[in-house]
Amino acid sequence: MSFSFGIFDSFNLGNSAPGAVIASRLDFAVAAEAAGIGHYHVTEHHGTPLSVCPAPNLFLAALSQRTSRLRIGALVYVLPAHEPLRLAEEIAVLDHLTHGRLDVGVGSGVSPYELAYFGVDASQARARYAETLDVLTRALATGRMTHTGTLLRDYDVELSVGPVQQPHPPLWYASSNTATAEWAGANNVNFVGRWNGGAFVPAAQAYWQSWEDRHAGAVPRPRLGFAANVYLGATDRAATERFRQANDVFARQLTKLWHDHGNHQADALWDTDQTLANGNSLAGSAETVRDLLIERVQEAPVNYFEATLAFGDLTPAEARDNLAAFAETVMPALIRR
Repeated sequence: MSFSFGIFDSFNLGNSAPGAVIASRLDFAVAAEAAGIGHYHVTEHHGTPLSVCPAPNLFLAALSQRTSRLRIGALVYVLPAHEPLRLAEEIAVLDHLTHGRLDVGVGSGVSPYELAYFGVDASQARARYAETLDVLTRALATGRMTHTGTLLRDYDVELSVGPVQQPHPPLWYASSNTATAEWAGANNVNFVGRWNGGAFVPAAQAYWQSWEDRHAGAVPRPRLGFAANVYLGATDRAATERFRQANDVFARQLTKLWHDHGNHQADALWDTDQTLANGNSLAGSAETVRDLLIERVQEAPVNYFEATLAFGDLTPAEARDNLAAFAETVMPALIRR
């Protein structure tokens, strides 16, 4: 399988207005398709300036009509916050709107405060996630949602519409944890992690070992890769300075909800120096970032890289320039490596 690229978008507010952010991202995704990007994934967050598009399916429905090749989807749907029947119906409709280009990311959620907005106790999030994932995938595969609930309610209803892709659109999972990598590999789930100073490498190796044990020769190879915020400038110094400014805005909006509750445990994750040092963000000239990524994909057994190219207070023009440099210099080198 050839190397492929994706975009991850959190729709953080930056210094703009919500409507302007959403509109600019539609244009940005169209440009990403034209540049040869294979996937465009959007996040789900609530009650925070980290995302001014808390209803990803609305954006995806609009984007489905603006693109024709780009695979699009949420990374991730926070399953404990969703009513399974409604989500199954919306996924099926989106798969039709995209003519079978939908990706479905799934997760349990990382913010206890956002989960609480939906009446979900964070201590039950993993169990609700697992139960929801089971009932959701079975319903999409069979056309009928039947379930005797533990944390969820009971269901017995025939879906009025099923997905184009069978048994359901491909699943994606985001984590850098070795145990979840093994689960994803065993279940043929596409997997995206963070570099985390190289800790992603053993997780990637565990993923493929688990996948080979269950699926070798039986199905096409899934996508396995890592993600990073990326900013490309004319020089390493100029890029790092602009990244620092943009990341400060991004990190402030990412942590705002946590800070509102007196919680600073997530601060270090997006500290500018820390995120550059551990490889979870990349800033430099296009050639510097290209060479760094070549080294990493030679070290880790990956076939995918997902970049966040619009973040913080980057203007739409800066995001498009970032995309253009990435597509011109970085992408061809990784494909040829």
